Amino acid sequence: GPNEHQLPSVPVRKRVAIFLWKLATGIEYRTISHLSGVGLSTVFNCVQDFCDSVIKVLLPQHITTPDAAKLVEIATFFHNRWRIPQCVGAIDGSHIPIIAPEEYPRDNFNRKGWHSIILQGVVDGRGLFWDVCVGYAGSVHDAQRECVMSAKAVTFMGATK
Repeated sequence: GPNEHQLPSVPVRKRVAIFLWKLATGIEYRTISHLSGVGLSTVFNCVQDFCDSVIKVLLPQHITTPDAAKLVEIATFFHNRWRIPQCVGAIDGSHIPIIAPEEYPRDNFNRKGWHSIILQGVVDGRGLFWDVCVGYAGSVHDAQRECVMSAKAVTFMGATK
């Protein structure tokens, strides 16, 4: 049978409109379902599929891990502009508020007392992102997250003994 995420009966224009409606207003899926005349699961799938497509197609075009030459260029810029030697990125994270999921809500309960997922980003000396990691549960401590910076540390700094 057809994959439920292909949404063959919903025209592409309507799928994009549903996604943009959700993105622009933040209103509940149920409200968009009622206003657009499609089922609740269809609205959810439209939003999810659009996000998946952006991640699959656009993310690799705009956010890439720098190669060795680019890292040297970034480090040189950081040193010349900001007087920070041997720096290839400024990293920070933020808790993004979410509605508590029905399944395992405590996983997303952060130390600040509310439900969230974590967004972490790395920028070069000009403030351009070269790594973004989103989706870890709000309860996950900084030291436990494994985004590109920690996963590629050997590439950036060389193997340690």
